[in-house]
Amino acid sequence: MNLKRFCTRFREMRTCYVGTQVSFLDKIFYVVDYVGAFIVHGASISDYFAYGFYKLRYNGRKEYITYRRYHIIQDKCNVLSNRCLCREKNKFNELFKNFLGRAWIDVNDVTEEQFILFCNQHPILFVKETNGYRGIGTRKIETKKQDVKQIYADLVSDKGAHYIVEEQISQIQDLAEFHPWSINTIRIVTIYDTLNDQVHIMNARLRMGNKKNSVDNFHFEGIGANINIETGIIDTVGYDTHNNTYITHPLTGKQVIGFKIPYWEDCKSFVVKVAKNIPTVRYIGWDIVIQEGGNFVLIEGNDNADHDFQQLHNCGLWKQYKSIIKYF
Repeated sequence: MNLKRFCTRFREMRTCYVGTQVSFLDKIFYVVDYVGAFIVHGASISDYFAYGFYKLRYNGRKEYITYRRYHIIQDKCNVLSNRCLCREKNKFNELFKNFLGRAWIDVNDVTEEQFILFCNQHPILFVKETNGYRGIGTRKIETKKQDVKQIYADLVSDKGAHYIVEEQISQIQDLAEFHPWSINTIRIVTIYDTLNDQVHIMNARLRMGNKKNSVDNFHFEGIGANINIETGIIDTVGYDTHNNTYITHPLTGKQVIGFKIPYWEDCKSFVVKVAKNIPTVRYIGWDIVIQEGGNFVLIEGNDNADHDFQQLHNCGLWKQYKSIIKYF
């Protein structure tokens, strides 16, 4: 990161979390203090402000997973050559086909006729880049209203990308009520201790869409909230990347804090089964959809699950992670 970009990013994060009324001496303090936090704890600029490091000293700061500690977790848990099994959606869907609960095709592996037939079978589809992340590149197709033959031609002619197409899925009404314009998922982060064949659930969060976006991704204007692992009850306010907090969803008014996730025990059992299917990638953030009747659909697994999303408005998790990965 060059100096200009560093200064811009630093100013943006300081404004977001501290405000605009900052004296010159305070500005100097934040920069000097951040450098210390970077050296000692490996904190990124985002870590420093989002976790309130400017208000904490050593003992408080050592509780948090920082950017450096996040990479320690990844390097300890996830075999580098196998991370593509999560990052490339076509490989992921093939590996976890028994947990997907939806039809899908790899555009590069079907003919135009097969693509059109698939579109005729499903009125709404979602196009995703195989290497896409944070919902970037995902778009919705209404097959009765669009020229699917042209869509196929556009997708296969795009040499800079590789696409899959998936049918639309449904979600349980209780979760749809938060933001009906998107599928609102449960993010559960696990570490699989292969030596003892034990899956540790490290964190759980509800992810809700916002602003009528079609995805619920936190880094795409979405809202997150912590789920108590034992009870399945949301025990924090909702929050977004701009440091806004929400007791109720800003569009629908549905209360966030205190909501109990339906079928929570079954949801945890589902994610334990899923995690055991990939023993070489042991640290993963799973995105799960709960459907009516207690059915579960696996959307994706993230070997690089964001450490900030797990800790905001709750507590640092480094101690919990360290106690497990020290045996790996």
